[in-house]
Amino acid sequence: MAAKSRMEKYKKEIENLISKGVSIRSAWRLINADFSEDGKISYNAFYHFVKNNLK
Repeated sequence: MAAKSRMEKYKKEIENLISKGVSIRSAWRLINADFSEDGKISYNAFYHFVKNNLK
């Protein structure tokens, strides 16, 4: 079994932002603000997480 994505714990928050009409890029910036500089999520990884898990 694959390890859980770090984004899984933010899934509800991401869903909430997307449902309010926030763009994927803006949601990525807001979620990334919570991570340290070493733990930032790439936009590509975030985009694929949203497309594969939320839509």
